[in-house]
Amino acid sequence: MERDVGVSGEGRVCALPHGAAHGAGVSIEALAWYARGFGLGIINVDTFAEDDKGTHGPVRAALTRTSIILPPSTLDSDARGLANATLAHAFGHLRYSASDRPVEKRKPLLVAMLSLIEDARVERLMMRDYPGLRALWGGFHRASAVRYAEGLSFAALAARLGWALHEPAYIDPHHWVNKGRELFYAACRDLHEVVHFEEAAAILANDLGQMRVRLDASSYQVEPPYRDDNSFLWRFDETEPVNVARTESGELSGGAELDTSGEADSRNSGATAQQEVVTRLYPEWNYRTETLREDWVTVVEGAAPLESPACAGQQHTLRPSSGPSQRLQPRWRQTFSARRLKRQIDGDDFDLDALIEHMSARRGKREPDGRVYTRAGREPRPASVLLLLDLSMSTGRQVDASASSLLDREKIAAERIASAFDGARHRIALHGFASNGRSAVRYVKLKEFGTPYAAPQRQRLHALRPAWSTRIGAALRHAGHCLARETNASKSILLVTDGEPSDIDVFDPRYLLEDARHAVQMLAAQGIRTHCISLDDEAHAAVASIFGHGNCATLPHGSGLSAALERVLAKVAGR
Repeated sequence: MERDVGVSGEGRVCALPHGAAHGAGVSIEALAWYARGFGLGIINVDTFAEDDKGTHGPVRAALTRTSIILPPSTLDSDARGLANATLAHAFGHLRYSASDRPVEKRKPLLVAMLSLIEDARVERLMMRDYPGLRALWGGFHRASAVRYAEGLSFAALAARLGWALHEPAYIDPHHWVNKGRELFYAACRDLHEVVHFEEAAAILANDLGQMRVRLDASSYQVEPPYRDDNSFLWRFDETEPVNVARTESGELSGGAELDTSGEADSRNSGATAQQEVVTRLYPEWNYRTETLREDWVTVVEGAAPLESPACAGQQHTLRPSSGPSQRLQPRWRQTFSARRLKRQIDGDDFDLDALIEHMSARRGKREPDGRVYTRAGREPRPASVLLLLDLSMSTGRQVDASASSLLDREKIAAERIASAFDGARHRIALHGFASNGRSAVRYVKLKEFGTPYAAPQRQRLHALRPAWSTRIGAALRHAGHCLARETNASKSILLVTDGEPSDIDVFDPRYLLEDARHAVQMLAAQGIRTHCISLDDEAHAAVASIFGHGNCATLPHGSGLSAALERVLAKVAGR
């Protein structure tokens, strides 16, 4: 039975906002008859309406399950088949693609690469049924034109890869493009097995991250021009923008690379005392191959605060603590452990070491020490705790009407804890971290063990600004290295983070999670306990899988963080 495509319920084609045809160009009616041959049911074809300024809005088509909206430029007389090519590509998505996939925590670079590979997959399926589409679509690729004009930008590499996937005879000089062709052709053994294409896209996106190729999503346009804007494929949360735009500081949100030039570093150095920058290499666990990649991650310690240029010179509104919290002190200052007390005046058994020394003193005609007994008792047990703060970009999001951010709440809680916990027996250090790929995990020491929390430490804490990503495994390993120098028997790391691990150069969501779990296991083997307080309830399952259910807690939006830290630290110090 014949089905009408592009015809409305009243039996006529949906009209343009300003008429049934666009000047002397292609008419909507003609496009509807062209669409009829693909047999997808009733699909409304329309164009973007002009705004008050007379502009036509988007330059790429958009589609839903029931409509295809074209830019008016596709209907111009000199477009030479652009409208037909756009409709044919859109029909490929409607027939073969899954729509409204949740973006979740995928980086913009990965979303763009998944979209590109999906475009090529559905076109391969359409060309299998309609071979003439190869010539139609091929006329709009411009890979050779962008090779020299745009260099090695993401847009240029994506356009060249798109042409390499379309035209078997095309040979590109760049190894990444050729690798993309090989991965895509390997996945083409079964064009309906989408997971293989997604794996290829993830590998290619990861390679771009390693190459430090940046995606400016605010200006990126899908190529060639007949392809739609890919909004059909994805569902963005209401709190998440469809396009990742530059912030006022010029940084790219969504895990993009930040400026690490010397100029930026010089702007950031004013808030803290000069510190020597030390780099250390650490391994990273690859769960797929079950191997430890030696010297894989570089931790940069002692760098200036992660302060964005837009925030430089601003007054810090976080009020410093007026002194140690009196409410917190009683629970921590006198934490005791049950143990066998040695060298006692009386008791229920002999302390053999003390007894030997006592008898030696008597035979040597020295004054003996009469404390030669042991007994059960409780005495204060010293503890060293490293409080590790997540300083990633996502901690900058506001959590209430007062414009307070998650990082602000981390700072307030850290200041109270650092002031109240440090003592003669208990030692606390306050550190923070954020990562910009495996080659730059920034690690800042805000307060060292044995150093009182005073004005310099307070200034260093208040100067911090959110930036970059969250490579938890590397930060935990370096924190463990710092703790290894402590002589107290009880050593613990307490991480405060707003979510599960992520970084710009990793697109497998499980990779960094497994690495963080491996780091926790290695620290446990060294006698270092790890605990975590998560400020995102959606990340609870991931955090619990890393630290264990008994060693983690979740506080949505950071509410009650100070009290939670108090409880955890009291438990840690009392062991």
